Amino acid sequence: MRVGDKEYEILIRRQGEQVYSAFCPQLELIVKGTAHQQVEEKMRQLIIEHVAKEEKKKEG
Repeated sequence: MRVGDKEYEILIRRQGEQVYSAFCPQLELIVKGTAHQQVEEKMRQLIIEHVAKEEKKKEG
């Protein structure tokens, strides 16, 4: 996933019937959920929030 000038990986793993986890190695974030799309969307949102916070720090 590219946000601004940085690239972030989203690795998704299925663990059993309804347990999924997504990991972003660049930010060392993990989320868990019950569906592939759910954890992917959660991770995308966390990455976007992280980038927004970093941009705010640069401005302030």
